[in-house]
Amino acid sequence: MGVDAREWFATVWLAASLCAAPLGCTRPRGALDASPAGPSPARAEPTPTPGDPAPSEADTARAEAQRILEAVAAARSLELVDDVHVEIIDKPSIRAFAQATLREHTAPEHRRLLGRIESALGVLPRGADPEQVLLELLEDGVRGLYDPKTKTLFIGDFVRPSALTAVVGHEIAHGLQDMHFGLARLQQAMPHQTDAEVARQFLVEGDAQAAYLAWASKGGIAGILEPLLRADADRAVSLGPIATTYPVLRRQLLMPYADGTATVIRLVKRQGWAAVDALFAELPASSEQMLHIDKLIARELPVPVALPATAHLDAIARPAGLSAVWHDELGEATLLAMLAEIDSVEEARAAAAGWGGDHFVVYEDADATTTMVAGLTVWDTPADAKQFEAVFARYLGESVGAPHAVARRGARCAFAVGVPSGVEARAIVAAVWKDAVVGGGGMAR
Repeated sequence: MGVDAREWFATVWLAASLCAAPLGCTRPRGALDASPAGPSPARAEPTPTPGDPAPSEADTARAEAQRILEAVAAARSLELVDDVHVEIIDKPSIRAFAQATLREHTAPEHRRLLGRIESALGVLPRGADPEQVLLELLEDGVRGLYDPKTKTLFIGDFVRPSALTAVVGHEIAHGLQDMHFGLARLQQAMPHQTDAEVARQFLVEGDAQAAYLAWASKGGIAGILEPLLRADADRAVSLGPIATTYPVLRRQLLMPYADGTATVIRLVKRQGWAAVDALFAELPASSEQMLHIDKLIARELPVPVALPATAHLDAIARPAGLSAVWHDELGEATLLAMLAEIDSVEEARAAAAGWGGDHFVVYEDADATTTMVAGLTVWDTPADAKQFEAVFARYLGESVGAPHAVARRGARCAFAVGVPSGVEARAIVAAVWKDAVVGGGGMAR
């Protein structure tokens, strides 16, 4: 079979809807295509909707999966060293599996904290239940999932025969990855290193989709032209035809399948599949690497940024009843998902592209009614920082609402959001300048 240029976007967009891992700067961890090393979804009998074409039968799905597995393995230049089981799953079971996964890997109180942080940053509406938001998106979009614990590919009983190949093709590639690289280890949480975790997902999803397309596309990898890669990645960031209540979160869900796929395909064209195999041994360090092929090949590392001894921040926060509760990193991909909310894809990409590193800390009061986030971003040049500052300030003004501030010094930008009444946002930013450590040395005063 094959897909031509006209089918490219539709194929990748379908694959993107398979994602079952919540993506976000401070998201719950542990799921890749809803397939963590946790409880397995229950098997379900197909339940067709009257008037619709019959969904995939289990025997048909199993036969198709085996055929595609062999073909994808050949296209991906990897040997088949194990079996992949195939089962059928219904939508309620998908939701139950995702919910069990979240609760297994993230304590409820921590999950709620991460949701409050995302709300403070404009990723989720204030007061939104992060677990319910995620489950809503998953139940609406997931068509298949691979579970590395049971070595099983689960296919939705609602998937029509016409879509079966695309669903199986992407998910069966995860089975192939599992045979050679071990997906379970790639699902381990990385506390306080969200961007590195996002980069890992770009690799896993990008490689799976690239492997499928290497088989499905006319002409293989060589037939997938650069304009198609750029157009598809931009459609994902712009959300194309998708309307959603959670646009920033949706972008984060889609980007590993679009930008991640594009980067893997570019790498294969330059250095072959062995270079992708090497990435699983030495994982990408940042989403920046997975957004820019040249930076990936050069292994350009993020600039270390830390707020290790927030004495000046504490001196302002404690009298307001706030204490430090979390720290983490944003990364280029998360910032791009935010900036695209208020600017064109081209301008958002340009504003995020000079990212060099970042870190933030989170302060809350005792009853978690106030969530304040303060951090520092480092850029390649002062011009990059200035471009980011302008767009990010507009994003915060339109998406956050609560008192906030952004300030730049040279190639660095400090920010504060969710600042409580009675506290000057500019004072928080001033404290960030004093407390932050960049590249292992003190901040310039």
